Order: sequence, then C-alpha cells, then structure tokens
Amino acid sequence: MSLLPLLLYTSITALVIYLLLNLRTPNRKPLPPGPTPWPIVGNLPHLGPIPHHSLAALATKYGPLMHLRLGFVDVVVAASASVAAQFLKTHDANFASRPPNSGAKHIAYDYHDLVFAPYGPRWRMLRKICSVHLFSAKALDDFRHVRQVSRVFGDGDPKADEFKDMVVELMVLAGEFNIGDFIPAVDWLDLQGVTKKMKKLHARFDSFLNTILEEHKSGNSTGDDVIL
Repeated sequence: MSLLPLLLYTSITALVIYLLLNLRTPNRKPLPPGPTPWPIVGNLPHLGPIPHHSLAALATKYGPLMHLRLGFVDVVVAASASVAAQFLKTHDANFASRPPNSGAKHIAYDYHDLVFAPYGPRWRMLRKICSVHLFSAKALDDFRHVRQVSRVFGDGDPKADEFKDMVVELMVLAGEFNIGDFIPAVDWLDLQGVTKKMKKLHARFDSFLNTILEEHKSGNSTGDDVIL
C-alpha cells in the first residue's frame, strides 16, 4: 500500500473516532473556555510557530484558565501565577502524574523512572531513595571527593563524554513534538521518526548502564564511574 492511500485511510479513521467520541459524551462536565477545536488536529494550529506567544494571546481572550484540545488530548492551560498555584500547590496531588507520552514509554523504561512514574507508592519509594542516598547532606558530602577529583582529572574520559552526549540527546528528544502523542491513530506510522530515535537512544543507555553494572559485579570497576 502506497503512503498516500494509507494516510487517507488513517485520516478518515481518525475523523470517525473523533465524531464518535464527541457524540457519545454529550453530558460530560463543562470545560474551561477556549478556541473551538478543528476536527482531528484540534487546537494544534492555534499554537503557531511560537507556542508561548500564542498561548499568551489566547489568554487575553479566554482568561487565565483555558481548555485546548491538542489532537485528541484535552489540555487545561494555567496562564497566571494564581491559577498555576491551584494546580501545583493547592491541588497538587490530583495533578502530580505526567500525561502519557512517547518519551516516557520508549526512553524512561515505560514510565518506571522517577521523572515519569505516576504518583503513587512506587514514585514515593523512588523519591525517598534519591532523597536519602543521593541528595541528602550526608550523601553529597560522601561523594565530595569524587567531584573534586573529577574536576581535576575528569576531562577527556570517553565514558563521561558518551554519557553527557546521551543526556543531551535525551533532553532534546524529550522536548520534541511528536504528532503521535496527540493523534494516536498515526502513532504507529512514526511520521517524524521520533520514536525510532527514542528506541535507539534507549538501547544505547541500556547498554551503557549494563556495562557499568557488569563491571561492578566482576570486580573490575575502577571506582570512578561517571554515574556516581
């Protein structure tokens, strides 16, 4: 099947799903004001090339609490400090989990790391481990000599450079727009190649970390691992 008929078929399927979802939820609770979404793509065109400028302009028309439908994903925008405080402080437990996205699935071990894990017992356990063993005053003091030595002798370590490069690539991919996150019907097509890049980076991270773990198990670790 050529690409054009495939895209046409996918678009028609997405449109049918969109119409069915809107027809079967006539009594759902009212949403904040916002611009009328287009079929399939929703309010994605309203974001424009500079989204934060577009959101600021929309807030002047619809107020500090807005509703946008990005593809098939409903999004509530807090456009003022006081409204943001309601989400991040007053009702933070209700909004603590991150929404599903391809980066969390393909890079962050299917939502199992500290950043993307849903709020709950596992997330609290991971946070406690980091607070006690990585970021406490005692832990930071225990690793002080490692940081001091790294400042003097750490330049040029191939493993450290590789790790830094992977972290930079991760940050770039995590912030990259992926149309499949908002229109699930086209997710499997990976139109932008983002998912492929994420899977490749995940494989590199896995191999890198497994090598370090195996060195520790075999007793060949030099004691200057870049992840300390």
